[in-house]
Amino acid sequence: MFRYRRYRVFVAFAFIAVFALYKFSNSGPSWREAASNAAAGFKSGAENAPQVDTKPRPVVAHETKSPKLDIAAAYSQQPLQTPPPLKTPPPRSSARPVVTEKQQKPTIPTPIWPQPPVNPNPLDHSLTVSTSIEAIHWTKLPEHFPVPSKSLIKLPSGKPKPMPKIQFKFKPEDAATKADRLSKLDSIRGVFKKSWSGYRKHAWLHDELRPVSGNYRDPFANWGATLVDALDTLWIMGLKDEFEEAAKAVDSIDFSTTASRADIPLFETTIRYLGGLVAAYDLSGKKYKNLLDKAVELAEILISAFDTPNRMPETYYYWRPQFASQRHRASPRVVLAEIGSLSMEFTRLAQLTGEHKYYDAIARITDHLEEFQNNTRLPGMWPTYLDASGCGKVYVDLPPQEPLRAPEGLLEDDFDDTALPIPTEVLSLEGKKHVPLNLPDPIVLSPNGSPPKPKGSIVPGRTEKDMIRDWNGDPLEKRQLDVDLTEPLKLAQDADKTSSAKATMPTPPECVPQGFVSSSDYGREEFTLGGMSDSTYEYLPKEYLLLGGQVEKYRTMYEQSMDVVKEHLIFRPMLPNEDDILFCGKLNVPSNTDDTKVGDLDAENAHLTCFAGGMFGMGAKLFDRPEDLEIAKKLTEGCVWSYSMTPSGIMPESFEAAPCENTKECTWNETAYWEILDPRSEYRLKNYRDQLKVYNEQLASASSWYDAQLATMTAHPSADVVFKAQATQTSIYADTLDKRQLADQEGDLDIAVRPSPSIANSQNRESVMGGEPEEGEGPPTKVQPLLNIEEVAPQPSLTLPAFPMLYSPHPPLNHKHYVQNRIQEERLPKGVTRIGARNYILRPEAIESVWYMYRITGDSHWREAGWRMFLAINEHTSTLYGNSAIDDVTKTSPQLNDEMESFWLAETLKYFYLLFEEENVLSLDDWVLNTEAHPFKRPT
Repeated sequence: MFRYRRYRVFVAFAFIAVFALYKFSNSGPSWREAASNAAAGFKSGAENAPQVDTKPRPVVAHETKSPKLDIAAAYSQQPLQTPPPLKTPPPRSSARPVVTEKQQKPTIPTPIWPQPPVNPNPLDHSLTVSTSIEAIHWTKLPEHFPVPSKSLIKLPSGKPKPMPKIQFKFKPEDAATKADRLSKLDSIRGVFKKSWSGYRKHAWLHDELRPVSGNYRDPFANWGATLVDALDTLWIMGLKDEFEEAAKAVDSIDFSTTASRADIPLFETTIRYLGGLVAAYDLSGKKYKNLLDKAVELAEILISAFDTPNRMPETYYYWRPQFASQRHRASPRVVLAEIGSLSMEFTRLAQLTGEHKYYDAIARITDHLEEFQNNTRLPGMWPTYLDASGCGKVYVDLPPQEPLRAPEGLLEDDFDDTALPIPTEVLSLEGKKHVPLNLPDPIVLSPNGSPPKPKGSIVPGRTEKDMIRDWNGDPLEKRQLDVDLTEPLKLAQDADKTSSAKATMPTPPECVPQGFVSSSDYGREEFTLGGMSDSTYEYLPKEYLLLGGQVEKYRTMYEQSMDVVKEHLIFRPMLPNEDDILFCGKLNVPSNTDDTKVGDLDAENAHLTCFAGGMFGMGAKLFDRPEDLEIAKKLTEGCVWSYSMTPSGIMPESFEAAPCENTKECTWNETAYWEILDPRSEYRLKNYRDQLKVYNEQLASASSWYDAQLATMTAHPSADVVFKAQATQTSIYADTLDKRQLADQEGDLDIAVRPSPSIANSQNRESVMGGEPEEGEGPPTKVQPLLNIEEVAPQPSLTLPAFPMLYSPHPPLNHKHYVQNRIQEERLPKGVTRIGARNYILRPEAIESVWYMYRITGDSHWREAGWRMFLAINEHTSTLYGNSAIDDVTKTSPQLNDEMESFWLAETLKYFYLLFEEENVLSLDDWVLNTEAHPFKRPT
């Protein structure tokens, strides 16, 4: 049977659809007319602009006719006209205006634009990138604190002193040794050429190459740091064509501006750029004058950072004119290496140009270091941070405070204090006057022991009216803070004198001039040869060499500092094979553990500290300190061992070891080593026992409470109640047979409350047995139990109480398992107690000392060690475009970090190459290398 109600919606929809088809099928002429009008308007072109109809168009129904429309323009051969160009809208008032040089705020650094995520196309350097913002350029400004020409510290011009030979006198090599050496030399040169080619192709004139992605980054002002830094390496390796190209490209570097940062890091710029340009000019026989010109151009910018009251430089120079034109001071907290490692580059530039101002700038720093050296917390060494501002604290005595004046009219003679109510004469709550009690007269003791004055006596110099009385109306004795009314003019005169003295007091000075001082007056200070200090000590013997021994203070400062280093910082690590090597740690002063010690030693060996072996070796030969040569060998051996201890064969940035009691004897003690790895084993076990004791107490308390809660709960109903069923005759019907079969599954409660047969028989059987049920009719309602019957009443809930939540302490690992787990999880080589930094960023300091040791001792052992280091580094850092820093040297397959700092080409590969180059190339008796391995010619 068709049910209309279910399909009435579909019927309505079908009716609307049929009506729509009929309606729109008769609208053809109207559509044709509209199309013709549209075509006519389109033909008019420029005469009549097309009008846009904003009315909604009707829905187009399907037609059975041809879709060809009667539109003349649709079949015309006339070409379509190009619409007129859109006019550029005027700029909105909220648009950012063009910033000129005068409008540029010096305190807001130029944002560093994000680098493209993909490999950029090679740039056409003949084209300049246009920008709407004009670049800001540094300009030479008048100095605020110029040094008179008569006060300049002149560059020593005397004849250099005779110097001891530093380099070993090598003998000629045999053919087999030469062939092996040349083969290794070619391998090192090949690695350099790959890195240089990657830089040339993907990062030319930028600071650094990203060797994994083939991209670049510019941490050093985007002045081509790798290009300038690697100039002398190109020359040393005989890559003269590449050197020519790079030397010409230096001319395109504009040191007067940069878009990558608002400041110039003085230290990094000096050692990489200035040192690289001067060394390349020196090394190439002074043939490329443009290199020296660019060095002078850069030096003029850097020397402006010294324009401070005490001529100490701003280590981060903000170069923009509006900021640079202001008066500035050096920072009260500068890094030692950043201010103490500028001497070699400026000295060599002064020697090449004859400009004394370059030497004057760094000589003043040396004078301050010399003065401060024996006034530190560890005399002989300098802390990693110091105050170079030259401005001491000013303590000014405050003028005497003016005397207090009484308010005007308060103490005049016509003031009648009798009008004031006595404090005790106040109104009570009922509005009546409160009458005070008669109290005895107070006992007054005079200072000299004389009897008290009688009542009513008047103090001399005061009238009856202006007396200050006590609560009984008696005049009080004159006290210290009472105002003497007999001398009003004297008080006014004193106040006038005080005001006059205050007005004539001279203005305190802005600061007290001082030299270098500590940046931390109360906290601990760090003394180290490692990071933030290293090159300051390194430059002392090298500057002595560069000046031809004519400034003796450099030797004195070096020897004093090295004596302290040997006493407090150098230690022998406890190792399983009892290797006789040395590490140079750092000392924190004052000591927090023992008042009898100067400081606490951090038994650390850092990659940056590995330069110390070469420095000790050079100082030993230069200043005739033979005991230092043995220290130099053992320090260098310590860094070689640090390379061999890891699975990758590369030394981590820093790690710690167990120091021995002395450097002479050091027996391996595994028990002591384990104690260092797990110094809290006893405390951990004791803490567990204490926690377990507390837990047991809590458990006993919770159990007692739980038992009490169970006891207070209502018990189950007793089983004594028996329901007696009486047998009654039951009528059997055909439709109740199944229900009887299910009777066994009913509960006792349902049986107890089942209605009697008489009640059931009284129901209408016709309504429950036959016929179709009526709408809304259902099964009979279940009879509820009688709640007033005790036996059948619902029982209380038998849910158990929640047991309190307790946390049992976790049993700790015993001492043995803890140590073994830590060694395994941290991948600690035996003897190493902690690895502070696991990465390697292609650092050169270890191979630097290996090269110095080979040139000083002539022992081929150092070449063998250096070759193992080279193979390990190249294996784990090699990429498609160069070599990359890695994340963790304790892994067998470290992850590449996609960074290749400029010192990879300037230092690391240069030292590897020089290790296998002929010994007369860059002889230590003719050249001296700065901290970036840039060689400067020693004066003769």
